[in-house]
This record gives sequence, C-alpha cells and structure tokens, in this order.
Amino acid sequence: MVTCGTCGQERIAFETCPFCGASSAPQEPDERGPSDREKSANVPAWEDPEAAFPGNLLQTWRRSVLEPGAFFAGLRFDRSVARPILYYLIISILGAGLLLTWGTILSASSSGFMGQLYELLDPSGVSAVPGPMRSTLLLVNFFLTPFLAVFYLVLWSMLLHFFILILGRQAGPLRATVRAVCYASGPGLFGVVPFVGGLLAYVWVAVLTVIGLREAHGMSTGKALAAFLLAATIAVALLAFTVILIITRGAAGA
Repeated sequence: MVTCGTCGQERIAFETCPFCGASSAPQEPDERGPSDREKSANVPAWEDPEAAFPGNLLQTWRRSVLEPGAFFAGLRFDRSVARPILYYLIISILGAGLLLTWGTILSASSSGFMGQLYELLDPSGVSAVPGPMRSTLLLVNFFLTPFLAVFYLVLWSMLLHFFILILGRQAGPLRATVRAVCYASGPGLFGVVPFVGGLLAYVWVAVLTVIGLREAHGMSTGKALAAFLLAATIAVALLAFTVILIITRGAAGA
C-alpha cells in the first residue's frame, strides 16, 4: 500500500490514484537554467540577437506604438540600456532626417501653397528664418540631433526618476526609467505629419511614457502620470527661465 501525495488516501501502487485521479509518476525537476528562463522572457525584437535589421526595429516600433500596454507589461526593465538607447537615437535621427528632407524639398518655395505647407510641416520653427540661413539651420539641426537627443535623454530620465523615487514606494533603478523613456520615443516620427503631427507626437509619447513608467516601477497609472506632469512642469519652467535669461542679457547688452 502507498499513500497518495495529492489526496492522502492509501491505495495499491497504481499509476493513477483511483480516488482523485492524480498520477503517481515522479515529477521531473525543472532543469532549466537561468539562461533558459531568460530566453523564455518577453524580449523585444530589437534586443533579440537572432532578429535581423531592420525587421527588429520595425517590429519593436510597431508594438511599442500600437500595442503599448502589452509591450511594456512584458518588457524586462532589469536589462542593459545599450540597445534601448541605440533604438532611441535611431528614432531621433530618422525624425530629424524626415524634417530635413521635407525642409529641403518645400523650402525652395518660400511663397504660395508649398511655402505654407512647409510652415505647417515644420515644428522646429526653422521655416520662420528667412533667406539662405534656413537650409543651413536645417543641416545644423540634423547633425546636432544625436548630441541633443542624448542630452535630453539624460536630463529627462533623471528628472522623471527623481519624482518616481518620491511617489513610488518600490521604485526600480534608473535604468528602468531610461528603458521606458527610450521605448516610448517611437511616436516622435509622427512630427512630420501636417497640421497635427507635432501635437500628436508629443501626446502619444507622453502616453507611452506614463505606461512605461507604470510597468517599470510597479506604480499606479495615477502616480506615473503625476511623476510625468511634475517632471514636465519643472522642465518647462527651466526652459522658460533660460529663454528669459537669454533675452534679458541680450537686451542689456544692446
């Protein structure tokens, strides 16, 4: 007689318990190592070494932009930030390249419908610059994009993480915030869409950032949104202060 490990009834040594139907065969231990468990995790195509470029970039962009809930819920935030930062830089450079292309094509017509269209497509304000300086500024903006993007990423991530540490009880590390910010940058490409492209890009990036912060740090949506709004308020205030300071010094120098 043997005792069933499931129901506790004594029975003859059958392969299946006649009382509860549980199998008496010994359970094989889970021999998967850490590397096997890591492979089974939800890794974005962009971080999958077996995924080819540019398919991995397009798939990651599509999932992060169109399926943000599922994408960020399954994203591992304890991994390296190298690949997410590279993704962020590619998106930033692509966006600047699209603006440069549109600016080069449309700035040739400084009046009429094409000139008005260029002003609508240009969220950077370069279209307001008259004469040949416009093309120069477009090129400068394009070549400075990687440096400005990294500068923005560092400051914005640190500012967000500061408020996350204040609002979140179990906030994750800074790299979790960086990963969320990088993968939330995809809608920036919508900035070239006429009329509403700039606003659409900013709002969509904000929504993805809140979702990413919520999943990265185990926060509620309300706290993630509060951290974003507080950080954005400080950023706007610092920008306004810098602009006022520059104007004031310029006026004093004149």
